[in-house]
Amino acid sequence: MKKGTIGRASLLMAICVMLLTGCGSSVEEKLAIVSGPHLVPASKEYPNADLLVTPESVQENLGNDDLVIIDARGSGYEAGHVPGAVSMKYGAFFTAGVGLKDTATLEELLGKAGLTRTSTIVIYDNTTASWGAAGRIFWMLEYLGCTDVHIMNGGWDKWAADGRPVETAGHTLPEKKFVARVKSSVRATSDRILSRYQDSDFAIIDARTDEEFIGWQLYGEARGGHIPGAVQIPYAWYYATDKTVLNYADLKTLLESRGITRGKEVTSYCTAGIRSGYVYFILRLMGYTRASNYDASMFEWTADVSLPMEKAANYSRMVHAGWVKTLVDGGTPPTYSGNGYKIFECSWGPTSSAYNSGHIPGAVHFDTNNVEARNYLDPLNPFPVSDANEIVWDLVADSILEARLAAMGISNNTTVIVYGNSGSAVTRVYWALRYAGVDVRYLNGGYQAWLANGGAAETSANLPVPALFTINPQPQIKALTPEVKQYADYFRANGTPLPGKVLVDVRSREEYAGEIVGYDDPNITRKGRIPGAVWAYNGGKPDYMDADGTLRSYTEVRGMWQDLGITADKTLIFYCGTGWRSTLSFIYADLMGFPNIKNYDSWYVWSTYWDSSTETIHRDAPYNDPLMPIDTGWPGP
Repeated sequence: MKKGTIGRASLLMAICVMLLTGCGSSVEEKLAIVSGPHLVPASKEYPNADLLVTPESVQENLGNDDLVIIDARGSGYEAGHVPGAVSMKYGAFFTAGVGLKDTATLEELLGKAGLTRTSTIVIYDNTTASWGAAGRIFWMLEYLGCTDVHIMNGGWDKWAADGRPVETAGHTLPEKKFVARVKSSVRATSDRILSRYQDSDFAIIDARTDEEFIGWQLYGEARGGHIPGAVQIPYAWYYATDKTVLNYADLKTLLESRGITRGKEVTSYCTAGIRSGYVYFILRLMGYTRASNYDASMFEWTADVSLPMEKAANYSRMVHAGWVKTLVDGGTPPTYSGNGYKIFECSWGPTSSAYNSGHIPGAVHFDTNNVEARNYLDPLNPFPVSDANEIVWDLVADSILEARLAAMGISNNTTVIVYGNSGSAVTRVYWALRYAGVDVRYLNGGYQAWLANGGAAETSANLPVPALFTINPQPQIKALTPEVKQYADYFRANGTPLPGKVLVDVRSREEYAGEIVGYDDPNITRKGRIPGAVWAYNGGKPDYMDADGTLRSYTEVRGMWQDLGITADKTLIFYCGTGWRSTLSFIYADLMGFPNIKNYDSWYVWSTYWDSSTETIHRDAPYNDPLMPIDTGWPGP
């Protein structure tokens, strides 16, 4: 190196030191300014922790000219925003059904917004209300080659909740020149997905809601359903209750429990690539090196009829809060006949605290005793009875069911929507109404989903107005003990299940193995299972319901069943203890359109009340027929 070069470098360093030690500020403070914004990771546990930064560190860097803060919210900027933030809406940068605009246009738009590829950028939105807007812009900037992009943890929600400074005046940045270096690998295409979707090292995340995934068309997409093989993880699940991102351990479990592991190439999609842009951010945060976003998403995919789609055959039997709201507001949602409807909050007992504290407007409390309680001293009495007389819980006789449903205001043309806090109580009523020939729909997510969708609450009670109803029994969905006995006897004689049938036990593992009874009912004392029954996990949370009270993705349940030989080509008979949990598993098979599915009124009839010599149920007292076969222990090795 030349001596002159050394001298100039030394002189420059001396000037910097003089500047740093002047003006009454510390050397550390000056160094922080010279080195640019100092953004602090929200947690060091994430593999790419620097991508998610704390609101505190953003606030500490307000006014730093080297920091660009982007407000990605769809609305609300004018009412208040992070001081110095510029408003940037994702809609300016893409065309629905096509995806991002061409690179030259994007360069022009971003340059006018004051961005360069090397800018330090922090993005925020109002989390779940923004549909992943911050993630979408994050993905776009990384696609265009930006190297210093971050998202503020908790977004505007946490910023406002923490009482941090707010600005209302609009803010713009001086125009700059943005030169892209496109990273094409992070932008998925339909051709790429089509060529890879069946590969074991390729995973697809569907970031949409349950209703979109199973088949409802909510936003003008040409076809309903999802890309075959896609794993549904709604984008809202990536947030904690305070709207910050889930911690590392929870995110790891959420992804890996569904087969989304870091060794795979992973792409995400939604309707227009917005929610899936946020999923891309999550994957980057978690250290996934082969992550991409399909930004054209369902608008493009569904428009091309040559591309494969899958949906639940009977998806309309599971309705969503928006569907019910359209109905309540006087509209006609898809698949509704227009012949009148009833909404029932379903739970056990003549009164319901859940109903009384708030319900969907117009809803009526439906006591589960309507479909299963009978007075054994007066078996023809059509009215519900008190708990003291509730000896046998199986479905009431057709004539009684007909009278009770008519008393609840159901006619033969009525569409019935059922919901409640207990998933199995609701599906118990659902199955009974399906048996009676009623057009019944299950409201996924129940009352909480209704409120989250902007539905109004009502606290005044509504009483049913009796109607005329003629039952139309569907015996093909109801298994009787003689059929189950034939299955058990065959298994005992041959050591294998009866060909073409599977008896599915959805009680707890301990009940199935005969370690516990599972009930406090003093009449139910025998432990074990029906011979030949296949254990298909516990018919409740978390095996059949998600933590938010919605039904688990039907494709996950189908995959779980396939490993157990529970498939659509067989007659499936579901049972549990008293016929509640088994109807929760029944509804999955019903949604999927399995042709031969039945619910059996379960272990308590088999073990406690059935008389094999007369092939009748003893309704006056427990019978405990010793000839009824029962197996215990865990089958196999």
